[in-house]
Parts: sequence; structure tokens; C-alpha cells
Amino acid sequence: MRLMSYGSAEWKRYRAALTRGAAPRAGVRDAVARILSDVRRGGDAALVRLTARFDRVRLTARALRVPAAEISATARRADARLVAALRAMARRIESYHRRQLERGFKVELGFGSWMAEVVRPIDSVGLYVPGGAGAYPSSVLMNAVPARVAGVPRIAVVTPPRALEQNPALAAALTIVGLQDCVYRVGGAQAVAALAYGTGTVEPVAKIVGPGNAYVAEAKRQVRGIVEIDQDAGPSEVVILADETADAGWVAVDLLAQAEHGTGDETVVLVTPSRALASEVARLVESGVAAAANPGTTRRALARNGAIVLVKSREQGVEVVNDLAPEHVEVQTRGAAALARRIVAGAVFVGAHTPVAVGDYGVGPNHVLPTGGAARVSSPLSVRDFLRRQSVVCLSEKGLGRIAQDVVTVARAEGFRAHAESVLTRFAG
Repeated sequence: MRLMSYGSAEWKRYRAALTRGAAPRAGVRDAVARILSDVRRGGDAALVRLTARFDRVRLTARALRVPAAEISATARRADARLVAALRAMARRIESYHRRQLERGFKVELGFGSWMAEVVRPIDSVGLYVPGGAGAYPSSVLMNAVPARVAGVPRIAVVTPPRALEQNPALAAALTIVGLQDCVYRVGGAQAVAALAYGTGTVEPVAKIVGPGNAYVAEAKRQVRGIVEIDQDAGPSEVVILADETADAGWVAVDLLAQAEHGTGDETVVLVTPSRALASEVARLVESGVAAAANPGTTRRALARNGAIVLVKSREQGVEVVNDLAPEHVEVQTRGAAALARRIVAGAVFVGAHTPVAVGDYGVGPNHVLPTGGAARVSSPLSVRDFLRRQSVVCLSEKGLGRIAQDVVTVARAEGFRAHAESVLTRFAG
């Protein structure tokens, strides 16, 4: 990890080089466009053909949907202790997210008139569950539980054809959230296309959520507008704000925990006013790389986007953190709770005993978070992402009369004569 001072030329170069968005390669963009077009025209036949081509699995249209009994049987192969942990995690996630439910409101205006905001779930959601290295049962829970709590009446799950048999914990997670009867064995950009356009077997949905590779992410970008999608997530990020009171070993392992995600593009940053802490953390991170889950990509992430930023004070440290507005922030300082209230991030973890890992694995809040600085304007995935709001207005004759002149005056000023007349005509004669 490179060492630099905040505001130095090296800091400015580092800050400018950080990936702050997910720009697809032209080859990915064009390939995805062809796949989307193929599925839109060919439906189930295209899904079968593309699955054979990309996944080397030959299916029929009838085999695209996975029987619920097969999901349940696969789930029973999962490690019992892991399933118990997932069930406990699901309960904590549900308890937290139930507090996000919105009830709407109604305002009485007098004379029998009223207005309201009505909150309802969106009618359908598609959940993408990746296979391979990105097949995480925790992500199934984080995406599915808020949709369930919101009351979405129809949820479809798509996942590559071998994902469930290779990772029975995915099937267990789907069973825990009650989605074992709506799973389709199709992955990649073609799965996103199926959810967006519909095929003979897969019904189209209103919104698509869930992580995926570059092709899945690009497919979601290209179908946005036809359907809604979740946020465009990039590689994992953590910034740790720590002072001389922090334990260097704890800080180092927390940095490594995010660097080991496996893309090689993760961002890990220590912000500290303590040179002694900076030096010891740098040493411990270097010596700990070999024990990470993906030593090669961990080392690459540290070389590309790893940094230790020296600041003059904890207050200046907050300035650095908020400039980055990262996915995760840990605050390991004196007065950590007070500093945390000023932090801008996807999620903030306060105190030495609150590592990011507890957020990843279900203390309650969602782990689907904005990245690339988007935390300035975006929020974690929540029940609100699966709700829609609409206004309802009901006016009596007297109620309309109270506001009629204002409406007519503004409508005429804006040149909309028929707007004004639509009000005035109700009082004619």
C-alpha cells in the first residue's frame, strides 16, 4: 500500500485514478446488445441456444424452470450449520427491513376534499443469482428479503444452470426466503433479457436486482427503461479512519477482508493522523496477503487502489473520507460515534468491534451499497426500492372552488388555455 499525505501531488494522482464508474468495454457492450436482440426475437429457443453456447449445458424449453422439489432436494445437501446461520441472518435482515415499510398519508382539506400518498409494492421483480466465484447465499437474502417485506407479489429468480448443484447453499437461501418455486436455470445477459422482455417460459418483470459479471451488469444497463434496475455496483471499497488508539492488527485484517473479494480492483484505504499506525498497518497488510482468499488479486488490488493517507487530524480525516464517499467506512478513533455522524458512505461501522464483515453477513442492514462515490446521492438497497408511491386527490365542488382561481391564473400565465377552461367549465352556468 502506498503512503501519501492528504493534499500532496501523490494524493491528487491517486484520487484522480480511482475508478468512479463502471464503463463497459466496447466488446462487452456490443456482445450484450446482440444477446438482448437474440432473446427478444427468439424467446425460449434463444435461451436454450445461448445456454448451450455459453454454459455448455443442453436444455429444452421445458427444463428452463427448475422444479421446486429439485430446489428443496438440493437445499438439503447444504451444510446444516451454514443453513442455521443463514436462517438467523435472514431473521435479522427481515427485522431491520420491516422498519423501512412506508404507510403513506392522507390529508383532509375540508368540505369533503382530501389528498393522499398511497404506497404499494411494485408488481414483479427479477432476482439475478450468479454462479461461480460470485455465488453468495448472503446476497440472495439481501436482495430477496426486502422485496418480500415490501410485499412484491411475484419474484422470479434466474441463475446459471450449474449454480445450484455446485453451491447447495444458494438453494438453501432460496428456500429460506420462499422462492424455491420460481427459479429458472439461465444466466448471463440472456437471463437479464428474459426478465426484461419475457419469453414463452419466463414472464417479464418490472425491476431486476442482484449482482453479476460485466455482461450481466451491461445487460441491466441496456434494458433500463424497459424495466427498472438496481444500482450499478462496482468493486468493493473500504476506508478506515483510525487514530493512535486503533489496533494495527485489526485495521490490517479489515483492509485485507475487502481486498480479497477477487476482482483485483477493490479500493482499500487507511486514513490516519498516526505515522506509527500507518507504518505498522502497512507491514501487517503486506505480511497478511498470503492468507487472503485470493492472494493474487488481493495483491493487485492493494497495488492499484490501496493507500494509506496521512492527515493532520481526525477532523481532516473526515474530509478525506467524505471526498471518497466510499461503500464502507470504519471509524476506529477516540470519539468514534461523534465522528461517524459526519461521515458520508454507503454504510458506516463505528468502533473497534464493528468490522465491515458484520454488515456483509447479516447483522441487519443491507450489504448492497453504492460504490464509486455514489454514496453522496444514493442509498443502500432497501424495502423502499420495491415500493412505488402515487398521489390521490379528491375534491368536492367547494374544495375545487377554493383553489380554482389560483389554478386558472397560473395556467393562463403558462399559455395553457384548455387547462384553465377545464376548471372554469365546472362553474359555468
